[in-house]
Amino acid sequence: MKALRFVLAVPFQQPQFLQKIEAAIQLDQVCAGGPRLWTDDGVPIMDLGDAGQIVGVVFSKTSNTQVHRLPPDAPVNDSPVTLAAWLMRTCWGGYVAFLADRTTGAIEAIVDPSGLCPVYRGYSSTHIIIASHPDLLRTAVDAPLAVSWHALHSHLSRPELRQRSTCLVGITELPPGELVRIEARILAGKRIWRPDDFMPGKTTMTFDEAAEELRAIAIQTIGAWAKMMGPVAIAASGGVDSSFICAALKANGEQFTCVTISTADASGDERAFVHMLGDHLGVETISAIYDPQAIDPLRGVSAGLARPTRKAFMAALDTALFQAGQSVGAEVIFDGNGGDNLFCFLHSSAPVVDRLRCQGVGRGFFSTFIDMCRVTGCDMPTMAQAMLRRLGRFKELPGWPADLSLLAGTTEDLEEIKPLTPWLRTDVGRHSGKRDHLALIMKAQHFVHGLTACGLPRFSPLMSQPLIELCLNIPTWVWPEGGINRALARSAFNTELPRNILTRTSKAGPDSFIRRSFDQHRPTIRNLLMDGLLAQHEVIDRAAVEDALTTDVISGGDIVYRLLDLAEAESWARSWQN
Repeated sequence: MKALRFVLAVPFQQPQFLQKIEAAIQLDQVCAGGPRLWTDDGVPIMDLGDAGQIVGVVFSKTSNTQVHRLPPDAPVNDSPVTLAAWLMRTCWGGYVAFLADRTTGAIEAIVDPSGLCPVYRGYSSTHIIIASHPDLLRTAVDAPLAVSWHALHSHLSRPELRQRSTCLVGITELPPGELVRIEARILAGKRIWRPDDFMPGKTTMTFDEAAEELRAIAIQTIGAWAKMMGPVAIAASGGVDSSFICAALKANGEQFTCVTISTADASGDERAFVHMLGDHLGVETISAIYDPQAIDPLRGVSAGLARPTRKAFMAALDTALFQAGQSVGAEVIFDGNGGDNLFCFLHSSAPVVDRLRCQGVGRGFFSTFIDMCRVTGCDMPTMAQAMLRRLGRFKELPGWPADLSLLAGTTEDLEEIKPLTPWLRTDVGRHSGKRDHLALIMKAQHFVHGLTACGLPRFSPLMSQPLIELCLNIPTWVWPEGGINRALARSAFNTELPRNILTRTSKAGPDSFIRRSFDQHRPTIRNLLMDGLLAQHEVIDRAAVEDALTTDVISGGDIVYRLLDLAEAESWARSWQN
């Protein structure tokens, strides 16, 4: 499938009467009048007449088939708020809707809640520009984009938090699920989709009921994406999340191939588990080894993005997956990114406290207490102490701690954060662990592959809106039932998956490959950081970085990953400067 590429230009001076969005044949014509919408060839677009346009992929929640025209009962003649709420309630997918307000002549935009279709906002001298990619913003305004060093510092201090601001001057991201009026002075909007509406109720499903519901929705949503996108390959690891996707596709009768990428040593070799999975499901499995030649710190993998969010080793992963996908004729590669987050992989006393507050002291409470001791590996006194501490701060809203390691400045220099999705303020009732669950989903936002990827696209179907809504509705204590993490996801497909996959609680990764790559490229990384833009603009603490660069690659712990992230940020910044 081709990447979604689009640009909408709306003039600053908007008339007080309704203007229909016109089509721009060429990208360089998008700011010639307005409002005008340019889309690349093959991009799905739904014309709503005077009501506006929808760009992207829309599915029906009832039939899970792709929607090419809104049904007669769609409130296209009502206000943008009413139509946006109808879309959130009855549809899902990866899209942005541009809706016209007949009373004011303004155009409002809403991005679907999944985050699978990121949308950015910038300005020319005459227009407000909404686009799928920062490089399209640059082309539309016919001017270079500049790095915001302050925003880059903020991003690096909280690299797992996706904020409304990007790391480019004047470029912000539209928050998913929020209806935003496209005007020069208005940046905030009205939240239409809210996690509050999907919190657990007073009566909850049993474990078996929840597993069956999860199974049904997974088969429908993942199957719908596969049918629409064409031949599929799965980036499989033999872990829960990618195996969950494979099982859902198999249960829906879809054809696919498993692809696994391994390290040259045994520490990151998952081939035995993936071949076991493939043999059990009766699908082809191909494997490849990470190629060290694919890593070049001077050529970052985040070039063209609004933030340096990708990891350096992904160059080797991208290359291997691209070659493997092409060899089997795949049009898209599904991955399990976001699975740990969606399936509520908590490593704390949160599920214990939630069950205590909702059901009191009883058999269920003690069962969850033992479950979480097993999941976390801690003893009962330690879990009891953690539970009491959490009960003592029940009403506190969680923060998002900053990590200033190797960065210049102090915590006092940091401004108040503005998350892309303000979900930590959700009304969770007695289910305080749901804020932890929401924080997990927020952490996945940087690493989800959506519909705007170029080349052979990777796609993360687990972050689809119906799955998010269901998983939020399930209490935290249901997920670890039996003392195993993500137990509900395992149970959903226990008839499709081999037992050794279902009971697996840990897996290997590319750590050895990443550390060897760091050691191999250490001189290049040193020059990149010590004489680079991040040092020049006082984003990093040059002395601390110089000291960290001498760390032992084996015993260095997370500092190796931090240095690689800074090197990626430097390469990203240079790509925009050039």
